[in-house]
Amino acid sequence: MSHRDPAHASILIEGMRKNRVRVTSPRRAIVQVLEEAEDHLDVEEITERAKKIDASVHRATVYRTLDMLKRLHLVDELDLLHLRGDRHYYEVRSGGQHAHVICTRCGKVVEPRGEIMASCIDRLAEATGHRIDFYRLEAGGVCPDCEASD
Repeated sequence: MSHRDPAHASILIEGMRKNRVRVTSPRRAIVQVLEEAEDHLDVEEITERAKKIDASVHRATVYRTLDMLKRLHLVDELDLLHLRGDRHYYEVRSGGQHAHVICTRCGKVVEPRGEIMASCIDRLAEATGHRIDFYRLEAGGVCPDCEASD
């Protein structure tokens, strides 16, 4: 799930600068954590990882930074079916639309992309008459590994 290409500048920092948002050291650490994430992170995990990069990062700074990044449409907030309570998770908005399919037993998340999602959205638009500009789809079920262990 990592969205960071070391050959290119940070899309989050570019987005912040474009919107005239100050790029402080704590914000840079939070952005680095988000862009290097291989999984969906909650505020506690982001805070813990960002503190290893910049000890001045506080949970309140993480909340404020995430709120700002959401308002700028750079980061998405997910609840992943609330399978782990009321925790919320964050990921860099990648530009490529995708869904989240969550195993209700082990919590594994799969992110289908491409033709399967385009087809689903085309059918949804056709059925409703809406022009679909953005969607968020979460589905839950039992993954093949958990199903096989029954």
